[in-house]
Amino acid sequence: MMEMLPELLTIVAQKHVTFCEDYHSFAGVCKSWRSAALNTYPYSNGPPSRLPSLMLAEKCDDEQEFRDLFLLSNKTIRKIRLPQAYGKLCVSSCGWLLTVGEDYASQLINPLSHETINLPKVDTFPQFLKYSQWDMGISKLILLIPSSLVIVSWGCWGKLGFCHIGDNKWTSAENGWGGKIYDITYYNGQVYSFDCNKNIRACNVNGKDPTLLVEVVTMPDNVYDQEVDGAYIIGLDDNERKRLLVVIREGMFDDIDEDHESCDETYKTKSFQVFDYDLETGKWSKVKDFGTKTLFVGRSSSFWIEDTTGVVKGNCIYYTDDVVDLYRGSTKGGGRDMGIYHLSDGTIEPHFTGESRNLVTPPMWLQSM
Repeated sequence: MMEMLPELLTIVAQKHVTFCEDYHSFAGVCKSWRSAALNTYPYSNGPPSRLPSLMLAEKCDDEQEFRDLFLLSNKTIRKIRLPQAYGKLCVSSCGWLLTVGEDYASQLINPLSHETINLPKVDTFPQFLKYSQWDMGISKLILLIPSSLVIVSWGCWGKLGFCHIGDNKWTSAENGWGGKIYDITYYNGQVYSFDCNKNIRACNVNGKDPTLLVEVVTMPDNVYDQEVDGAYIIGLDDNERKRLLVVIREGMFDDIDEDHESCDETYKTKSFQVFDYDLETGKWSKVKDFGTKTLFVGRSSSFWIEDTTGVVKGNCIYYTDDVVDLYRGSTKGGGRDMGIYHLSDGTIEPHFTGESRNLVTPPMWLQSM
């Protein structure tokens, strides 16, 4: 019977160690339990976190093998082995990374299981080499795993593009494009984008013409009459209502001179404005409270969660630094403009108190898988 104990403990561990936060309590019982916990995920970085985590910027050359994850669940650092992402541009969606290297090669990488999927080179986008560069090639990502579809905002112009896994080139959706796209989201069977001219457009990537962007609405001046320097779009169900949240980020350029001098230490988000667009009624409204829901925005796909444990603060926006136009001119790169914005009173507090900055890939959110 004793010789069967390791096998039995491994079965128990597989059932109970489903999140990385479970590992320490299970492994702390004794050596046998620790061994069983390690054997549960022998060829990977282990299970996901219960809550979103912040993937910190890569460090100096002597740590090419590893990346640090800041866990919101317990405010600790989790080190994972991720050499495939070193020195590359990274964006994230659904817990996966899309990387782009100096050779323009792009890949999907699961940072926990190490599963890697090759995608077309980004220079297969039309005129990519003429108007863009590898480290600014992709800014937003949507990963639709069931349909093997990868959707991105690409290039310095911020256009919409996509490919199916197995394609040998990217397709650009330019018919109806109306300005630099700030963010994209997949919702209600459509890809919705919000651009610099305050337009919401929809693209049916599974329809007859997946390259067509159809105008849904332009945000009127009586809703928001300022120039938009940064924004996000998120789909949100409210009982029977289908609605889009447009989140506008304010203040980053307020203290910057025309030459962007000293932007390394001056650019800073001051506030957010959130607006609701009802897809059925076509009406706009300002959002002052979204209850226990929490929004996550920045250099990743925008998403929301509802944490019943209270660890993640409700009615807040957790944001990371994604103002590429500013941090690309700094000495340390992006990562200084991060925090938690409280929608109730407009206050801001940090979520990660250390320093983590990089010119190519600053800290970004990873959704729990």
